[in-house]
Amino acid sequence: MPYPTKEIDFPKMPVFVLGSLMTFIAGYINSSMLIEFAMPVSQMTGIASRISDASIHLEYSDLLNAGMILLGFFIGAMLSGWMIGHRQYHQDRSYGYALLCVSLLLTIATLFSYVQSELSVFLAAMACGLQNALVASYRGLQIRTTHMTGIVTDLAAFTGIWLKTHAPWTWQPYLLICLLISFIVGGIIGTLIYRELPNITLIFPGIVMAILGILYLKQVSINLSANSTHNIQ
Repeated sequence: MPYPTKEIDFPKMPVFVLGSLMTFIAGYINSSMLIEFAMPVSQMTGIASRISDASIHLEYSDLLNAGMILLGFFIGAMLSGWMIGHRQYHQDRSYGYALLCVSLLLTIATLFSYVQSELSVFLAAMACGLQNALVASYRGLQIRTTHMTGIVTDLAAFTGIWLKTHAPWTWQPYLLICLLISFIVGGIIGTLIYRELPNITLIFPGIVMAILGILYLKQVSINLSANSTHNIQ
């Protein structure tokens, strides 16, 4: 549920661009793996339900597969917490290293897709869990890039508040709209590419995440260098 927060003057365009790009990638991965494995890898609500259903019907194969996805997502999110070490975003190199780790997981998942699809999906779930936990909160807004339940909930709540108060929207609901659209478009692209290139589908988001990680680390280095120079002066 979104609560009123104090607006802070900060550049919003990078948040919109990076958030939309990462959500696009999550939608891409989830849709392509959904075709491969008939299970989502970026949202655990459906997986938890599959575990319940498989337990009742004693479908051990589905239970194992769903359990692997849940475990992979959990390990990825845990790895993010270990690497970042804080919930509220502030700029440091750990985010760049985490992005590179996501890229590595997707690259290895691509290699395993030629050998054993189960491990490929497990690694894709790890990548989604790691990405989703990168930024738990930003400027008072909960941000989730791998599943849309919270996004739709918050957007609906903002809409309800607007209907009652007619107060103009801040930047936050517009970001939520961008994230929702990006996830849907990413899913469309992921499905189309999987149909043509099933074994190397995950390499493309892996390349994008590697580029993001390198650019982020470069920007952090520039900012730290500028701050050091300013402090000396």
